[in-house]
Amino acid sequence: MTTYPEKKFAASTIEVNYAEGPDNGPPLVLIHGIGGRWMNWSPVIDEFANDWHVFAVDLRGHGDSGRTPDSYRFIDYPIEIVEFLRNVVGEPAFLVGHSLGAVTSSGVCAVTPDLVAAAVLEDPPLYVEGTDQFQSMLDLRKKNLSVEDTAVELRKLSPDASEYTIQRRAVAVTKVDPGVWVPAGEGTIAELWDPDAVLSEIETPVLLMQASPDLGAALSDVEATRADDLLTNGRYVKWNDVGHGMHDAEPERFVQLVNAFFAQILRKLAKA
Repeated sequence: MTTYPEKKFAASTIEVNYAEGPDNGPPLVLIHGIGGRWMNWSPVIDEFANDWHVFAVDLRGHGDSGRTPDSYRFIDYPIEIVEFLRNVVGEPAFLVGHSLGAVTSSGVCAVTPDLVAAAVLEDPPLYVEGTDQFQSMLDLRKKNLSVEDTAVELRKLSPDASEYTIQRRAVAVTKVDPGVWVPAGEGTIAELWDPDAVLSEIETPVLLMQASPDLGAALSDVEATRADDLLTNGRYVKWNDVGHGMHDAEPERFVQLVNAFFAQILRKLAKA
């Protein structure tokens, strides 16, 4: 992966850490999932950087962004992203969010449509309340293990993941505020979150991507159909052969799909 300079943005709540690529096109903002950081996009960021002005952010409580104790619910995460789009990007951006990042992106689209040209929601856990896996991650993080020991524990949870993926996740996990996992494990992460209302408010063009439920997707078939029906300007794609980390498992295929979708939007904007 190419080296990308990391920068800081002073939001009203915390300092946001982000990486920025060269200005090779329209702004593309990458938003990682829970327990991750901007480098989770390493399988695809170089390809995107060829045609876009890439910004990859660390969400609150993740990576090298600031901590916000007791404020790690779905409704909290969009706050800094909205400010980032308004004050750093400065023009309507194309968002790509994975998992928690996709939920965050949906919230941003709903409340500030003027800041988003289009969005890709990669397997968002729109209807989740809490899982045993989140509790397992909280227990792991509380041990305050080294990166090496964290990798050993992650291997037990994801025996089929590549060594590169395990090592990348281990670094990310050791940087996460343990408090991030508390509402996720307790089921309060979705407190005051109304996914149907959020999706119904979105007018921005959206590509909803669902992974295979048999391989660990965050969206069930029923939930994906429901979300697709609520999106008035949405397109829906399901990959039956890939689990939750779609961009990680099939990076070339992911980039091609995202670029093709956004290219359609750019053509429409050019004609407007």
